[in-house]
Amino acid sequence: MGERLEGRLKGVKAVITGGAGAIGLATARAFLRESGSVFVTDVDPGAVDEAVASLAPEAEASGATVAGGAADVRSPAEVRALMRGAAARLGGLNALINNAGANVRSLLVDYSEADIDLILDVNVKGVILCSQAAAPLIRESGGGSITSTSSQAGRRGWDHSTVYGASKAAVIGLSRAMAVELAPEIRVNSVCPGHVRDTGMAWRTFRDRKAASQTMEEFGDAFAREFVPLKRLQTADDIAAGFVFLTSGEAREITGAVLNIGGGVFMD
Repeated sequence: MGERLEGRLKGVKAVITGGAGAIGLATARAFLRESGSVFVTDVDPGAVDEAVASLAPEAEASGATVAGGAADVRSPAEVRALMRGAAARLGGLNALINNAGANVRSLLVDYSEADIDLILDVNVKGVILCSQAAAPLIRESGGGSITSTSSQAGRRGWDHSTVYGASKAAVIGLSRAMAVELAPEIRVNSVCPGHVRDTGMAWRTFRDRKAASQTMEEFGDAFAREFVPLKRLQTADDIAAGFVFLTSGEAREITGAVLNIGGGVFMD
């Protein structure tokens, strides 16, 4: 066998929340390919087990570690136990990807209190709790980074997404405040995915907007041609590449930043 090549994330030991979803799974796979070890977590134990099993080939090829465990990011006790367990399993913790998310599409006047609580508890409280629990462990490991998933909806208004947009704007504000408070040991940034093909939240809204005669792919391509400057939708792998960059040493001078990965839909 040839000599194993070390990737950009050699030595990184990361927890990825929402790790069984499309973006979380793509991010875990990208980290492993770059020689970073990952602990994937999600609320569904079965989905976590499937994710870990699917990532095993990348882990074996890179010599990195993949492990996982279920937790509800809304629960302080579960989050604390998760972070301690991940650090023990990986031999430390120096990166956190806050990717767990929830959304309910509705007009503002029609949101139920349960819907509001779900969105804010997962998207905002979950980021706070996970960051609270991870930050001391990251410092104990010598420093590192926290990167959270925001959204284009957190930077501009979208109909049927008022509460979701508010939650994702909060992620940006929270990340910037943490970037100041946790410096210099911990860098904190956020990523704003665009319209992610096949699996993203925006993709699911296309079902309500396409003509009966159109396939999802046809509608998505037409949407991209009209509204996306780069004329294409994004993939989960595109978003994962942003997480890899912001976690890597290449981004060592970047903190408090918002990385748009949306083909130019939002430019700021």
